[in-house]
Amino acid sequence: MPIHWSYKSLPELSALPAAERKDAWKKANWQAYEHWQTWLVLLIAYILVAPVISWLGSKFGHDLIGTMTGILIASAINERILFRIARSYLKKTITRADKD
Repeated sequence: MPIHWSYKSLPELSALPAAERKDAWKKANWQAYEHWQTWLVLLIAYILVAPVISWLGSKFGHDLIGTMTGILIASAINERILFRIARSYLKKTITRADKD
């Protein structure tokens, strides 16, 4: 399964011009925030994962590095889940745009 790092590389959006691609992605992204799963991952990542990694960093005498690593890992987890949920809305968003 390929990992898409940007909405520009999504196969669902490849046929659209750049402006429409960006608009479709924004709509799908906002719709993803209506899912409880998105908010659950956000809470878990920033309330559990980030503090635990920050705590581990402080145990080794690197408070700042631990905090930054925790935030980075929590952000990566959150983005991957958000990306997956938003992709599920892309087909609906694109077909609605075609009908308009």
